[in-house]
Amino acid sequence: MPTAKKANPAAPGIRQNPRLGYVLALAAAVIWGTLGIFAKLIYAYGIDPIVVVSLRSSLAFIALLISFVILNPSQLRIDIKDIPFFLAFGFIGVTLNHLSYFEALKRISATTAVIILYTAPAFVALGACMFFRERLTKTQMIALIIAFAGCFLVAGGYDRELISLNPAGILLALLAAITYASYTLLSKYALSKYSSWTTVLYSFGFGGFFLVCFAGKNLAQVLEFSPTVWLLVLCIVFGPTVASYVMYVLALHHIKAADAGITCMAEPAAATLLAFLILGETLAGWQLVGAALVLAGIFLIQTKKPEDEPSCKEVA
Repeated sequence: MPTAKKANPAAPGIRQNPRLGYVLALAAAVIWGTLGIFAKLIYAYGIDPIVVVSLRSSLAFIALLISFVILNPSQLRIDIKDIPFFLAFGFIGVTLNHLSYFEALKRISATTAVIILYTAPAFVALGACMFFRERLTKTQMIALIIAFAGCFLVAGGYDRELISLNPAGILLALLAAITYASYTLLSKYALSKYSSWTTVLYSFGFGGFFLVCFAGKNLAQVLEFSPTVWLLVLCIVFGPTVASYVMYVLALHHIKAADAGITCMAEPAAATLLAFLILGETLAGWQLVGAALVLAGIFLIQTKKPEDEPSCKEVA
C-alpha cells in the first residue's frame, strides 16, 4: 500500500487511459489484499514475523535497487544531508509499521487487522491538522468519528469477552495504522524533493536494515525454509509489495490520486473475501457494521482530500 505522489499528468509518451488507470488501481488493491493471507499461511510453518518482514523489506529493496541500476540510475541519487531523514523515515514508516502489522496478524484475524489498518487515513487527517496546521472540515470531523466508531466495533469493543481475547493484537494493529499514517505524513517532505520510486527505495532500504538488525539470530530460520515457505515469501515480496506498488504508480499516470485512493478501498473487501475463502475467517454482525463504518468514514476523508495532496496509500 504505497504513498503516492500527487496526481500526475501522463508521463511523456504515455497517453492517458482512465479505464486502464482504474483497472490498475483495482488490481493493486486486490493484490494488496493478499498480504495478510500469505502471512497467515507462512505462520502455519512456525516462522517468526520478524523474519518474514525482514525478508520482505530487504528482498523488495534489492529488487528495486537492481531495477533502478539497470533502467534508471538517476533514481538512486539523494542528498547526503537527507540520509538522517530517510533513516527516521525507514524506521518509523517501514520498520515499526511492518513489524507491528505482521505481529498483529499473528494474534488476530487477517480481516480484523486489515480493517483496523484502514483507519490510517483518519490518523493522517489528524496528523496533518496537528503537524501541518491543516484545518479539519466539519465533514472530515464527522468522517473521523464514523471511522473510529467502526474501528471500535471491528475490534470487538462492544463485547468485553471478545476484545479481551487478544488486546495485544488490537493494539498492534492500531500501532500499524498510526505508523502507516506516519509514512504518508513523512512522504509530504520526501515527495517535495524526490520521486515516489526514490522515496520507496530508501525507506525500504533503511527500514529493512533496522528489521534485519532486530531479527538477529532469528534469521537463521531461513536455513530451514521449505520450498513452499520460500514460495510464499517471494509471493509477498513480488506480489503485495513490488507488483502492487508498480501498478498503483502506473495508475496515477491515467487517473487522479484521489480517484486511485478511493478505488484502492477495495483492498479490505478483497482481504475479507480471501480470508473467508482461504482461511475460513468471518466477522460477527456488529463487526460487519464496524467494517462498513470504517470504509464509509475513509471514503468521506478521501473524497474531501484536495487533489494536490498525496493519497493515503503506502507500501505496507
